[in-house]
Formats: sequence, structure tokens, C-alpha cells
Amino acid sequence: MKKTFAIGGIILVGMFAAILSFRLSTDALSLLVGALLGMMAVLPTIVLVGYLLKKNQDAMTATTQQQPQPPVVVVSGGMLPPQYMQPQPPTSQPQQSMLPPPTQTMPRRFRLMGYEENDQVEVSDEDWVAAG
Repeated sequence: MKKTFAIGGIILVGMFAAILSFRLSTDALSLLVGALLGMMAVLPTIVLVGYLLKKNQDAMTATTQQQPQPPVVVVSGGMLPPQYMQPQPPTSQPQQSMLPPPTQTMPRRFRLMGYEENDQVEVSDEDWVAAG
């Protein structure tokens, strides 16, 4: 049954090509043949790129499944948000100890980058705000 459909399909495509070749001009026929051959030339490239992308994707999923996610550590140099400063109700699970809030009496110092060691400039918080 499959052979019959395959042979019938080949005969149908051949008849369609013969009818087109007799009715179309040589310019239109050359344009059609060029377009078909161009699409056929691109097919191996598409298959190769698809294979390489699939191989790369499989390798990426294999490495991601083997390595656990590293812990996320957030370092904040300024004040903690207000919700972190409120006392938390005690729970049965141990919690990480929170850092004490930074003192407001110590002025912050900024070091401007891009200067040599002997040309370093340190700017206080007030100078930084006034210059900005």
C-alpha cells in the first residue's frame, strides 16, 4: 500500500513538473529551479545547526542538574529596610542573627577610583552630597 502511494506521488510530481516546464517561460522556469535548489542547499545547514543546538542544550541541562545552586549572599552597606528592624516573633526554627543597624554618628567616606596611590581623594558624605 505504501509503495503504491509512493509511486503514485512520484508520477504525480513528475506530471506536474512536465506540465509546468511546457507552460512556463525559460526565465520563470530558471527562477523556479534556482529557488528550489537554493532551498535544498540550505537544508543540510539547518539540520546541522539544529543538531548542534540540541547537543548543546542537552549538555547544559546535564551540567545544571549535577551542580547545586550556590547560596545567594546580599551585602548591604547602608541602612536596613524598616521591616528588617522590627522585632520578629520567636519561632521554633533557628534564625540567622541579624546585623545590628549601622550607627549614624560615623560619617561615610568615599574613595574616588582612577587616581594613583599618592593622588587619592577621600570625600566625606557631606562633600559628596554638596558636589553632586
